[in-house]
This record gives sequence, C-alpha cells and structure tokens, in this order.
Amino acid sequence: MTTKAERTKAFIVETVAPIFNKLGYVGTSMSDLTEATGLTKGALYGNFENKEALALTAFEYNSTLLLAEIDEQLAVEGKALDKLFSLTAFYKQYDVFTSRMGGCPILNIGVDAKNNNKLLSAAAKETAKTIEGKIALVLENGYNKQEIRLPVTPLQFAKQLYTMIQGAVAMATITNDRKYLLNTTSYLNHLITQEIKK
Repeated sequence: MTTKAERTKAFIVETVAPIFNKLGYVGTSMSDLTEATGLTKGALYGNFENKEALALTAFEYNSTLLLAEIDEQLAVEGKALDKLFSLTAFYKQYDVFTSRMGGCPILNIGVDAKNNNKLLSAAAKETAKTIEGKIALVLENGYNKQEIRLPVTPLQFAKQLYTMIQGAVAMATITNDRKYLLNTTSYLNHLITQEIKK
C-alpha cells in the first residue's frame, strides 16, 4: 500500500513530465508547475530537492514508459525479423504514443539539455544508448541462431537503424508531418529485408 506522500510524489511527476518535455528545463517555470499540479512551490520542494531533481525524475518517468514499450515490441513471438518489424511498426505510430508525454523525451530533452543541464543531457544520452543496446541484442541473438546475416557488427547496425528512426522523429517533430515516420519505417522494413534477411 502506498503512502499519501508517495501518491503525491507520483502525481507530481506524472503531471509535470509532459510539461518539462514540451517546454524544456530552462523554459519550464515554477509557476508552470504549480499551476499544473495545483500545489504550492513549497509543496513541490517538499517532495523534490530542487527543480533539477524534479526535471530529472520527470525525464526518468517518461523514459521508463518508452523503454517498457520498446521491451514489449522486441519481446514479440517469432524470430529476429519479427521483432525488428514490430519495432518499426511501433515507430510508425511513435507520434501517437509520445503525444501524452509532450513528444519524444529523448529528442526533446536531449537537445534542450545538451548545453544547459549536464544531468538531464546524460540521462537522455543513456536512454538512447540503452535502446541501441536492446536492438543490438535482438540482432546478435538472431545472428547466433542463424536467422539473419549482418554486414556489420550488431551494435553498428543497431546504431544506424536507430539513427534513421530518430532522424525521422526529429523531422516529423520539426515539420509536424508524420509522413517522415511512415516513409522512414517503410524504408527501414525494406532495408532490413534486403540487408539482413537470410
């Protein structure tokens, strides 16, 4: 059973996570946070040491949701190709999935925090590397089971795949045009079939 303090803390994080993600660390004011939560500045700081600690916890909340969904996509039944196609299908709808978060947390926080918040920047970088590692593991397992062939190491292929996905996410975000996601994921499916399907 959770305590009232734990429930309050969870409420704060869930409420402010999309705000930090949309407005960025510097762009988010304490009045944005008090208005959204209905709590005083003192109540917020009673639960979190400072704005940076709250922003970091908010990012971790969003990244945990994202990583859990990626785990689910990569855990589908079948061979390595089935898992990769599940992942590209997820990214085809990525804008829908991340809309409640205020957009892609890795892109938004990663770019926003790069020059103004080392802790947040490091957290975004770590999340991106974690996703690359998850994709690489699927590739490595598929290669070891002789389900796929690889022209480069699993991690290198995973990094290139994820770079193309995040490029599509960035362009879809900048232009507000989801065709970047649709076209890139379709192309990735073609690339995966051409490059690594046995």
